[in-house]
Amino acid sequence: MFWFESRRAMTFSRLLWWGTLTLFPSLIIGMIRMTTASDNYPPGTEVWTVFLFALVPMLVSMLGTFLWATPAISSELERKSWVYLAVRPHGTPAVLLGKYLATVAWVLSSAVLGLLLAVAIVPFDRWEIVRTILPLTLLSCPAYGALYLLLGTLFPKRAMVMAVAYTLIFELIVSMIPALINTITVQFRLRTLLFLWADIPIRTDTNALLAFIGEPPAWEHVVVLISITLVLLLAAVGIVREREFSMSEEGSG
Repeated sequence: MFWFESRRAMTFSRLLWWGTLTLFPSLIIGMIRMTTASDNYPPGTEVWTVFLFALVPMLVSMLGTFLWATPAISSELERKSWVYLAVRPHGTPAVLLGKYLATVAWVLSSAVLGLLLAVAIVPFDRWEIVRTILPLTLLSCPAYGALYLLLGTLFPKRAMVMAVAYTLIFELIVSMIPALINTITVQFRLRTLLFLWADIPIRTDTNALLAFIGEPPAWEHVVVLISITLVLLLAAVGIVREREFSMSEEGSG
């Protein structure tokens, strides 16, 4: 199903979006490089790392999986092919997993290539930046893919609306709230790993920054991210196996 979904997804619009997502980080980094070229105090390695974190594991991973994982169910409902998949043994879970793997592969390829193109513009410490951002990208794409896939499974008729609402409320607002609730977000874990792996100094005499990131060790946050991904993916598969979509849902998409 992975190869089938990958071939079926190779449309002009997706290739256009793939190219846009791939080139966008290098475009922004290039503009920053030109703007700061004459500065007496140009951005250091930590600043470039944060810029690329925002552009690749956050923007490219989040936007790519949002565009391609969220409508996984609604697209089949619009084609009116869901009823044929439902009567086949393990048909719907196989299609769902195939779409998920295809989405992660597409977004990962775009994010990794975009990272390599963008980091080539950075004037120094390129390997150190790649060593930090690449693992974060490998963690963020599957996590956001599973998250948006579950939202698309729960709300097939309003998948994109619910995904936008979740992203704005939880990943952009709640993740920045210095409280226990921000630990349930993907961005909180990625942000913590960024500070730990990039060796960004944290003042221990103030809790202002510590409220927005987690505490070491880093492996705990990696395990939590992987666990979140697996739980969300299993939840989506379980819902698809048990839920019966009505003809009205197919007709309305």
